[in-house]
Amino acid sequence: MCMQPTRVRPAQKWGWAGHEIVHDPVIPASRTVPGTKRARYPIDVRAFLSIEGNAAVRAWLDRLRGDLTAAGLRRFSGRGPGDFDARVDLVTAYTRRHLRYQRSSRHFDQWRFPEETLAAGGGDCEDLAFVLTALLEGAGVSVDCLRVVLGEVTEHRPGGIRSWDHAWVVYQNEKGSWEILDPLGSVRPAAPPQRRRSAADVEYVPHFVFNRHHLWRVRSPSPRAGDALSSYLADRTFWAGFNPSFAIGVHEHILDLALVTMPADQLQEVKRWNSWVDVDVLAYDPRDHFDFAYVEAGWGRVEQRLDGVKAKLAAGDVRDFTLAAHALADFYAHTLYADFVQPHNGSLPLYDPDSPLPSGSLVYDFTRYRELPACSHTAMQAQEHWNGTLISGQWWRWYTTYPDELETAAELEWRRCLPDHDAIAVDSATPKSAHAHYAGAEYARQFALRQQAAVDHIRRLYEEAMSA
Repeated sequence: MCMQPTRVRPAQKWGWAGHEIVHDPVIPASRTVPGTKRARYPIDVRAFLSIEGNAAVRAWLDRLRGDLTAAGLRRFSGRGPGDFDARVDLVTAYTRRHLRYQRSSRHFDQWRFPEETLAAGGGDCEDLAFVLTALLEGAGVSVDCLRVVLGEVTEHRPGGIRSWDHAWVVYQNEKGSWEILDPLGSVRPAAPPQRRRSAADVEYVPHFVFNRHHLWRVRSPSPRAGDALSSYLADRTFWAGFNPSFAIGVHEHILDLALVTMPADQLQEVKRWNSWVDVDVLAYDPRDHFDFAYVEAGWGRVEQRLDGVKAKLAAGDVRDFTLAAHALADFYAHTLYADFVQPHNGSLPLYDPDSPLPSGSLVYDFTRYRELPACSHTAMQAQEHWNGTLISGQWWRWYTTYPDELETAAELEWRRCLPDHDAIAVDSATPKSAHAHYAGAEYARQFALRQQAAVDHIRRLYEEAMSA
């Protein structure tokens, strides 16, 4: 639907809370019982998170508090709007500074408990997921809002896909959406970070989730989705060429690149609002995303939201700025603007709504698309109607809403004769199966150009707002 702000594919389709309780959470373990020679004994997977009141975790969090500024301490201890999200950010940032990923040949039956990971200064992905969850709960984040995920990461590239098993944390933030907290993106890498590869998307696919109360299965099309926990763990495999620093690159956000001068805590809030725009499909308005060829109206909403935005940001209100920035990114991702301008020094010229493109240059061929959803005219009639106007695709989906004043407008007849959104939008690093506008290397080039234009335009928007 919207420009993908990181290399991570949208994750809303997964049931991160869990679908079905698994009543057998016991797995084999390989720990020597003190004073005996017995090497193996069964253990409940939830035991790795059973740290309520743990003094070692509490001592570590006390050191974190000692490093905070007075303002940070207020957020860490507060219970007002945004304070729990801020708490998550402070814990993950502190974890990055003090824990390290440690490659390990240990199997699932030799996972570390959180105290052991803290004592060792790090661990593998499971160890780090356990300790991050323990620290977040110890900091006051509700256990009901936390899950450790056992699943796989799939990398989608034009030439194919590859997957590897992984463990991470998800957190249900204050807006109600689940965030992926990859422990490998929250700790110091053991090796130099991989260079970002813009031609790939990464998808996090959950199989099991758990907290210290329950273990749940997550439904998915995967053939492993019905496995018992012990069978699933025994069959887990890891990509031999895996570099744990992948998480630093794939979670790099276009807002991190665009808003380098924004205070870190405010940037985190902007990023959460940005994600919420994608999740909240029941508040969908095409003018907020430059869909259905609402280009002029879209820019009007951007300008309206930027009115007085400096004072709003100073007061801690990031909503209007985030919606404006989100819309800017969608302008470049959704419209065909890039088809009608020439890059200069490898970058698209930034769009100026006061100087629209010459109408005579805007000529289309709608016959190249498989269908025009719900159109009562021929493709030739539709393209003739839209020639001379900068267009975007129609994003008409059964699971969302559409503003009443737009749905009853006479012009809707022609807006339903636009190509489907997925056929022409360049939202992600790899094209959707329905994409029909660019092929192969040209799609990848278009995504890089449009993403960079979004970064440059959002940066300029923020700098102008702050200097107003």
